[in-house]
Amino acid sequence: MYGRRLAVLTALCAIACAVPPVREPAQAAAAPPSQQASAAPADCPRAPSLEPTLVSEELVCLLRQYIQIDTTNPPGNELRAAQFLKGVLARDGIESQLIESAPGRANLIARLPGKSRGPALMLVHHMDVVPASADEWSVPPLSATVKEGRVWGRGSLDNKGGGTAELLAVLLAKRLGLALERDVVLLAVADEESGGGVGARWLVDKHPELFADVGLILNEGGGILELPGGNLLYTVEIAQKAPLWLRVTARGASGHGSAPSPSAASAVLVRALARLLEHRFPIVVLPEVQAVFSSRLLSMPEAQRASYGQLDKALKDEGFRRKFEQDPHDAALVQNTLAITMLSGSNKENVLSDRSSAVLDLRLLPGQDPEVVTRELRAVMAEPALEVETLLSWKAYRSSKDTPLFAAIERLAHARHPNAPVAANVIGGFTDCNAFRAHDKTCYGFLPMRITLDDIGRIHGKDERIGILALTDAVLALHALVNDLQGAAAPAP
Repeated sequence: MYGRRLAVLTALCAIACAVPPVREPAQAAAAPPSQQASAAPADCPRAPSLEPTLVSEELVCLLRQYIQIDTTNPPGNELRAAQFLKGVLARDGIESQLIESAPGRANLIARLPGKSRGPALMLVHHMDVVPASADEWSVPPLSATVKEGRVWGRGSLDNKGGGTAELLAVLLAKRLGLALERDVVLLAVADEESGGGVGARWLVDKHPELFADVGLILNEGGGILELPGGNLLYTVEIAQKAPLWLRVTARGASGHGSAPSPSAASAVLVRALARLLEHRFPIVVLPEVQAVFSSRLLSMPEAQRASYGQLDKALKDEGFRRKFEQDPHDAALVQNTLAITMLSGSNKENVLSDRSSAVLDLRLLPGQDPEVVTRELRAVMAEPALEVETLLSWKAYRSSKDTPLFAAIERLAHARHPNAPVAANVIGGFTDCNAFRAHDKTCYGFLPMRITLDDIGRIHGKDERIGILALTDAVLALHALVNDLQGAAAPAP
């Protein structure tokens, strides 16, 4: 057993640690808008080996074309992206299936068959992206411009970069004749950014047979975090906050803006929203969250370690809590959050509308009951006539750490970065993992790519971009991870 494990570690290190340095590809200008939609996957080179420069060239070419396909959600239009991926897979003789859930909305699934009928590994990413305001960006958001060693564009981090890495890992497994004991599945889904109603959630409800043999799933949500001071932390998302999206509507008599009334719809709504903004949710430190902060202790000043090592106790101190909550990402991990994201009212400067509404984006910690939280908000708003409509809500599920996939990630971390801890994580956002967990599938959020805190801050923001060297290394690490798992026993689905 020890000899076999040592051999696995040696193979991992040979693939993921001792590869030659990755050289940056030549700088590429953005394709003119008239050419962006017509780029064909056949134009890209195909890496015949794991030589990093060759992998990088194919990776950048595919990713640039993928980003240039506009899948902004709404409306999504993922069908064109799915057709693009189907064409890329077909070049290597990999069959895939397009499954349309609505006009223009499509999902893609492909398989590399293994020798046995054991549980399969599935690599998942979403094709849709959030809108981007071009006037905020340094480059056109869908140009996929290459500069400063990065590919810039909406979706480069969330989630087309990771999807391209998964795609190339599957292509390389086929090209290099990787001996697969069990199937490897590639799934590209629509509509993740709006909750998966025509994507992952639709698929598991309408086509459960596609996933009957899937035992382990890798998706977005974690990676190799570069901490201040240069230390690395492998974060594997095993749980996430659940969305609760509410529309709050006030109604009142319409009228002239020169004669305002405290019962006007806009006045009622603003009073209610002001109370919500003052509301503080209780602090709850989940074991997974404490584990993440504990794994960061060595990167912190010594004076802070005691507080972050016992976060539940430290957050009872008002001064520490105020300082802790200055980082919104950290603050979101220990409490429910509420953001006012959409407002609507009158369409005329001097008219009081008979209707004003707001959309609230709440994210609930695992274990929180959305009905209880909704009742709590009604009481806080203290406006009985307000209408509260649930737009999106589901229960949050966890995945266990006790699986061959988590163990393989730990082996990968030990081989590549022996001093880097591996921490199970809870994230403040949601991913498609929860749709699969709801059907008793083990799903982890993890892409073996180095990412900085600054990069994370650009997700859904301006000038989103992804490092070419880091993404190339992620392809090699994914290949190593898939190879390692073929020798491990996966749990039955």
